[in-house]
Amino acid sequence: MVSSGYTVFLAGYAVSAALSGRLVDRYRPRLILISSACLAGLGLSLGSQVNNIDQLRFFSLIAGLGSGATLSLPTATVQRWFCYRRSAGTALAVVVSGLGVGQMGFTPLINHFVISYGWRNAYLLTGILFFAIIFISSLFIRQSPIEASGSPGKEGAQPPGIAGWGAAKAMTTLAYGGLIFSACVALVAFQAVIVHIVPYATDIGMSSTAAAAALGLLGGLTIPGRLTFGFISAKIGWQRGLAISLFGMSVSLIWLLLCSNLSWVLYGFVILFGSFYGIRSVTQWGILSEFFGMRSLGALIGITSAISTMVSAGAPYLAGYIFDTTGSYFVAFVVLAVLSFGGGLVVLLLKKPRTTQNEPG
Repeated sequence: MVSSGYTVFLAGYAVSAALSGRLVDRYRPRLILISSACLAGLGLSLGSQVNNIDQLRFFSLIAGLGSGATLSLPTATVQRWFCYRRSAGTALAVVVSGLGVGQMGFTPLINHFVISYGWRNAYLLTGILFFAIIFISSLFIRQSPIEASGSPGKEGAQPPGIAGWGAAKAMTTLAYGGLIFSACVALVAFQAVIVHIVPYATDIGMSSTAAAAALGLLGGLTIPGRLTFGFISAKIGWQRGLAISLFGMSVSLIWLLLCSNLSWVLYGFVILFGSFYGIRSVTQWGILSEFFGMRSLGALIGITSAISTMVSAGAPYLAGYIFDTTGSYFVAFVVLAVLSFGGGLVVLLLKKPRTTQNEPG
């Protein structure tokens, strides 16, 4: 029942990601981000007043509705700022790396809050902290000069807010369908792994301490993959990078199946999986701008994030069901490896849409 609160949070997050992405294509990002800070901060803070499961779900929904903008808004905004510069890939990589930094930093901090002040006060402190960080961030974020002025870029291209596909038209293309599939299989694999890697490791004889340490490292180890690919994106391209990341995740999952009770083998998996998933975290958003332009980039990022989040929400449950049915994680990890490999093949075979569309939508 308690975990259902997280499911409701993900539902709110999905709605928020799609809506905020759409809004950032039309309005200045600062007000959207301030609204996000208020909603998410309020939802988390109200968690301190929970007395029954329905309240937990409702407050989690409010927090989720405020959290979606923290992905779609900055990733769309930074690509518009740097779209005419060679450092565009690096800029996107730095922004997306914030996800890994947050996982590394805030997980132990919130755990400290719970231990030191109790879970109710931990909710309140986390809500205040979330609000403060996002609100302060909103003071520094603004539209790119090209969007604000409507003038052409340095190379004579159309303004990012004009050139490109409308969201509705882009969503009807085979290319976008393939990218949605790749986003879903990557997030399904990630969600299942982070929930089940600790019980899997302890089942094969590793200590719970080693397993928990490996899980803690997983978020941080996505950062090198994100930053490294940001530097080389101009040479290899977003499409090849996304395919490589999915193939790498597939190989990593096969490695996990071969794990013995040696800690270094588990950490080897964490390094591989974390690095390749980190590459995916950058390329998934970079390829959308490459394929469909900047006009509806926020909406496309938001919709992609929303769909993949909802699809992957049930992945941990299904992996657990397979384990309960078969007595092993073998089938679950094989399925995840096959899906990841299939996602890489789909991406590799995609063709960039030939023409841009400027119809409404």
